[in-house]
Amino acid sequence: MTKKCILYTFLILFILTAEFKKVSGQNLKFGFEISGNKRSTIIPFELNSNLIIVNVLFEGVIPLKFIVDTGVTNTVLIDKTYSEILNIVPDRKLTLVGAAGIKEVEAYIANKTSIKVGEVSGNNIPLLILKEDYLNLQKNLGIKIHGILGYDFLKNFIVRVDYKNELMKFYNPKYFNRPMFFYTSIDMKIEQSKPYIFQNLKVNDSTEILSKLMIDTGASHPLMLHKNSSENIQLPEKNVRDILGAGIAGTIEGHAARIPRLSIDKYELENITTNYPDSGAYQDIINYTGRNGTIGGGALKHFKLFFDYGNEKLYLRRNSITKIKFKHDMSGLTVIAKGEYYLEPYYEIEKVRENTPAYNAGLRKNDKIISINGYSGKDLSLDFINKTLKKKEGKKIRIKVKREQEILSFTFYLKAFI
Repeated sequence: MTKKCILYTFLILFILTAEFKKVSGQNLKFGFEISGNKRSTIIPFELNSNLIIVNVLFEGVIPLKFIVDTGVTNTVLIDKTYSEILNIVPDRKLTLVGAAGIKEVEAYIANKTSIKVGEVSGNNIPLLILKEDYLNLQKNLGIKIHGILGYDFLKNFIVRVDYKNELMKFYNPKYFNRPMFFYTSIDMKIEQSKPYIFQNLKVNDSTEILSKLMIDTGASHPLMLHKNSSENIQLPEKNVRDILGAGIAGTIEGHAARIPRLSIDKYELENITTNYPDSGAYQDIINYTGRNGTIGGGALKHFKLFFDYGNEKLYLRRNSITKIKFKHDMSGLTVIAKGEYYLEPYYEIEKVRENTPAYNAGLRKNDKIISINGYSGKDLSLDFINKTLKKKEGKKIRIKVKREQEILSFTFYLKAFI
């Protein structure tokens, strides 16, 4: 991705809590609940670049698409156009700080909004509204994303996430009595509304460490480790320079590599692709939380999960996706989606790393993709393109592009860099 990073100061949680209390004395419903006092409800989702995307009805009027993100506290509206259309007046303005702690951006808080996701309804929800679309997620996903659902959306329920079948099931904890014999139970510590687990990492052939990892369904990567969080976390010799994500302060750069093993209780994920942000990024968060990294959707999708926020437990078992190996780009291309409002997107090469198969074949920045391996038009999506470019080493790639007024064709073979 879109390896996203929604990063803002922990101060926001306390600001929104204070704002919420100002209206809590009124006889109103607050927070998310299952409609009709049902015991449970199923919500389908779309899995795109390892991210969970759900359909949302905003203010009972506008259908939108939100990412479900355990790494974020509040409900976030990325595009303030929709709040303006509905004449939602913010209660106050605040400043957010990006991952590097340098760039500040503006946002607003509106306390009493309504959000509905399937049969899960949210009333008087504190909403964080970004002044601009700082994240520009559609550039890296190829579809328009309007907002983010975080801890506030999940905390009142036991939530099952089934990545293989693209389903979430929300249970009212009072009535949850499902046997969990076939699931492994892990302690999940909730700190400042973020879920953490403590698990073993084999960071090289000779070193294994106990690490504090945040569970982040809003990140595409399998694993991210902070070099500046432990002297034992070092960048492997075999790595590739890469853009790792996009946050409110801009792009997050660093390196991609692999570590021998991530253990999650009795389960082991081997030869797992791992992002290493540049030193300095996330430093304030590392100092504040003591975390060593994050587990993202690229690893989580190998399991069926139950999040029990109230009892601070995570239940998991493997699914058949576990048979799929962890892959990274083998072409040297970074491709993005473009086009007004992304109603009719086209796909453009944003970057070509030198001395890679795509570069050596002749592809260059700003080339517009017409077809890849015979697929074109509506058969193309950004997710499809990215999966094609990391399928297996030696795979033949035939790509046709438009460069200014010329139509050019290129052929190359995928090569593993890490």
